[in-house]
Amino acid sequence: MLSDKKPIIENYLKPLIKPLAGINPNFLTLIGSIPPLLFFVLVAYGYYNFALLIFPFLAIDLLDGLVARMTGKVTSFGSFFDSTMDRISDFLIISAFGFAHIVRWEIIVLFLFVSFLVSYVRSRGELAGNKTISFDIGLIERPERLIGVFIGLVGFVLAPSFVFWDYNIPELVFLLLFLLSSITFLQRILRAYRKL
Repeated sequence: MLSDKKPIIENYLKPLIKPLAGINPNFLTLIGSIPPLLFFVLVAYGYYNFALLIFPFLAIDLLDGLVARMTGKVTSFGSFFDSTMDRISDFLIISAFGFAHIVRWEIIVLFLFVSFLVSYVRSRGELAGNKTISFDIGLIERPERLIGVFIGLVGFVLAPSFVFWDYNIPELVFLLLFLLSSITFLQRILRAYRKL
């Protein structure tokens, strides 16, 4: 659903992008991998408040694509590199909760699995359709998943002992994100069935 909002968001961000116009978008992709790594280390070692402070810097990852599109520097390698780094970032951000023993590994694995599948199906579908069919559809995408992860960590920091049906707040959030991401995956499979 975010794809409908992209042009609106990009219009608001244009003034912020202008100073970055001279920077190679691939360099921004590389720089954007630093906050997820810091987030991973901070969460894994229990520095949750510092991890929350780092979280807004994950938005740097959005800048590379915006800069590339707004400056006419979109390349096939840039798209490939960005997508690859996004998967690495997703792994670091989500698995940090497992390494910190906040979320059970069974939940982490399920959530990571479907998160990767959502991205894979989009990429594979667009490739199979010779990039003439968009698979940028679904109930939630990566930005919404990241916001959910942030909410899960905030909930844990504010109420670390809260448990509902033997699940703490981040586990409940991750299970909800797993469910919503699974629906997105199925929506994309259905689109592939109808369009390819």
